[in-house]
Amino acid sequence: MQETGEHRSLPPFLRRRNTDVPIDIVHNILARLPVKPVMRFRCVCKSWDSSITTPNFISTHLNNNKIINNVNKDDDDHHGYLLHMPNVITRTMYSSSSSSNPVCTVVCDRTFNRISEYPIPSDLLINFAEIVGSFNGLLCLAEYGNGATYDEVIYLWNPSIRKFKRLPRTRLSQYDWDATGFAYHSERDDYKVVKIYSPSSNRIKRPEVEAEVYSLSSDSWTRVGISLRPNVVVSKVKDYSSASFVNGALHWLVCVSEGEVEFRNRKIILSFDVDDDKFGEIALPGRHGRKRLHSERFKENLAVFKGKLALITFGDREFFYLVDSIRPCQCVVWVMEEYGVCESWNKLFSVRLGKVDSFFGCTRFGELLVQKAFKFKYGASEVLRWNNCVIASLDPETLHEKYLGVQHLPNIATTFEESLVILDRADGQSG
Repeated sequence: MQETGEHRSLPPFLRRRNTDVPIDIVHNILARLPVKPVMRFRCVCKSWDSSITTPNFISTHLNNNKIINNVNKDDDDHHGYLLHMPNVITRTMYSSSSSSNPVCTVVCDRTFNRISEYPIPSDLLINFAEIVGSFNGLLCLAEYGNGATYDEVIYLWNPSIRKFKRLPRTRLSQYDWDATGFAYHSERDDYKVVKIYSPSSNRIKRPEVEAEVYSLSSDSWTRVGISLRPNVVVSKVKDYSSASFVNGALHWLVCVSEGEVEFRNRKIILSFDVDDDKFGEIALPGRHGRKRLHSERFKENLAVFKGKLALITFGDREFFYLVDSIRPCQCVVWVMEEYGVCESWNKLFSVRLGKVDSFFGCTRFGELLVQKAFKFKYGASEVLRWNNCVIASLDPETLHEKYLGVQHLPNIATTFEESLVILDRADGQSG
């Protein structure tokens, strides 16, 4: 029998007949290989393809990669941080190759010098998708519809294997979609998506948000109540905000209303425990709970800072949003040292930075990834150019700042690694 090209590319001991090498040893070897060769080896024979697409093999392969990454934890060559998802208007411009096929860009390694591009499947029908989050190489993409030109839809997409799954429709059609969260339940090996809604303004005088939770294992949505303390309801979520996942829970910045008739607004952190599917609340540090959710002087962001829940603020008491101002803003990093204990909030850093427009997230080394206005000379003075922004990494401890050679504005800063996740349950794939 003539050998195929994939068969000739195998190591010599794997090119022997199946009777020469025990099948469990073959599986053990395959489970330690990178994603691309494993996907190619599916073509060797039907038994290999059947084995590679089983949930047990996918899980084993993922765990082996995590062990390798933990051994080489100071080497970020296999991790991505800044992810860019082009919209329908501009995405054909973002490929560095001659092809016009749209691509998702991932900036890899700690130096941000290596960029990977993953073709976007043509069957993945998106217009202005946001990257909600990433776990084990699986991206959650949310398409926030405008009610006229396109629908609201969510995809789970694994760029490494070019497989995706479109989530079923939800039932809360009479509500406005406010926020999304994506999480991984490690003990159950399950992926969850949380959608938070608010009622239409003409439906109720005192709006109260609702939530639905999707589980990949059951491939279905479940309506979940947001039950906090008596007479306390969530009235507003930061628009289209993605959640920060830490300590087995998702977290959003929200406003709550207290009281039955004359209620007052207060800001808290809304948490969602993926283990028991229950919502909870966490108080913000200092006086932040009394600030408005959309402050004109402060930009508040939840993040994961070196494995801990953090509140990171950018702003100033005066003139923060004057376009021509070069006044530096104050960056404050609050960290919850003991999760769930509000008294453990610690103001870790308070430093003066240049003009910061957007915050994308943190690396696992504690660097802040931000968008900054470009400063240039105009006569005898310096002015800011917001149309020439740069992406930078900032170390709040050493104040080291590095401008990154990132051409396109990222959607999110989150970890990304290649895997075989959803190989066994995808709806479609790219060509």
